[in-house]
Amino acid sequence: MGMKLSLALGTKAQPQDTRDWFIPNRVTTDLNRARHAIKDGLENAPPEDAEYRRAVSESLFGGDSVGTQILRYKSNFHNEVQSLPVKRASPPRKAVSKRVIPRAPEKVLDAPEIMDDFYLNILNWSANNILAVALNQEVYLWNASSGDIACLMSAGLDNEYVSCLSWSPDAPSVIAIGLSTGRVQLWNSETQSLLRTMRLDETDAAGRVPVVAWREHILTSGSRSGHIRHHDTRVARHEVGVSNFHSQEVCGLAWSPDKQFLASGANDNYVAIWSASATSRRDDPQPELTLADHHAAVKALAWCPWKNNLLCTGGGTADHKLRFWNATTGNCAKSVDVVAQVSGIIWNSEYRELLTSHGTPLNRLVVWRYPDISCVAELMEHQGRVLCVSSSPNNDMVASCGSDETLRIWHCFEVDNAKKRAEERNQRAATLTRAMR
Repeated sequence: MGMKLSLALGTKAQPQDTRDWFIPNRVTTDLNRARHAIKDGLENAPPEDAEYRRAVSESLFGGDSVGTQILRYKSNFHNEVQSLPVKRASPPRKAVSKRVIPRAPEKVLDAPEIMDDFYLNILNWSANNILAVALNQEVYLWNASSGDIACLMSAGLDNEYVSCLSWSPDAPSVIAIGLSTGRVQLWNSETQSLLRTMRLDETDAAGRVPVVAWREHILTSGSRSGHIRHHDTRVARHEVGVSNFHSQEVCGLAWSPDKQFLASGANDNYVAIWSASATSRRDDPQPELTLADHHAAVKALAWCPWKNNLLCTGGGTADHKLRFWNATTGNCAKSVDVVAQVSGIIWNSEYRELLTSHGTPLNRLVVWRYPDISCVAELMEHQGRVLCVSSSPNNDMVASCGSDETLRIWHCFEVDNAKKRAEERNQRAATLTRAMR
């Protein structure tokens, strides 16, 4: 048995010649189809008739005769793979985002007696999740976690009103409050106590402070006179630097993410880029760059959080443009006409988007996709111009206040919790790796 198996595997059987006696069975031959093919000369027909011939063959004979040999009596090998139904490939579908930005605010709060003044900066959200808003002479705090509302302070002088406010990023319970009389006060929100009062310039008759910005313990302020001053909040003689570049009211200040550059905007239509070293100079330093493309006041300034040298600016009513600048070279990379006054800009890192707030004639918030600056959503609930915007600590919520005397909370940038957990794991792993080295 083993020998037979070996022979079968190693010896090729010789086929027998049976042609002298084999007679094919013609039952399987379709003589009508063969006669039709020979008579009409299908094999010599032009190629463009192939589809027509195939259709006729299927209609008359119930199958495709094209390419079928007439005098063929051996069955073809049945290929299971070829017998599978052929599905025409289709291009891959684009992933459809499930994110939906609610068009209505999540919460609406009354803001009576809010100052309808484009140049003021009277809304800011702290790292402790406390939202501060100035209503004429008073500053109110809304605890976004508990919903509690409290009045922090009231301006003490006659006809004095709050013109700006900003929480310290390094001491989240400390808030700087600028007043229309040229004073800046530091308050502790937890104890609701006044820490100190700084008079900016005793000789400045114009007075008011429309904007302040923090860089660690240094508080930078802009004034109606065009001065920019830098204050060391730790010492009694607080003014450590001053410049007088702008000729009109300074209404926008923003530090770059790495705190190396300060952007200032004013009613003289200029945007200036300052080196951090200018904060400690009193000899009237000049800006590193001057950006002069806007044709109206520039209040809205925002640095891109993932690209330190990218600055977005927005112009007032006569300009109504968003401009994107390379703050290293001063080149304007992109300009977009948004048809309305720009009062605020907020970047969002997670979605690579930005939100802008607008006055007349739009009176709305708009979410834009970066870098093509295509509109993602329009939030149109305000009944008057939007004055200021601020984002929550985790950047998913945006607060806006308007001349319609309302404060609205919007859920614009939903946090991807899975992505956030993955990033936190990566950060912990990186920290552990550094600790082991």
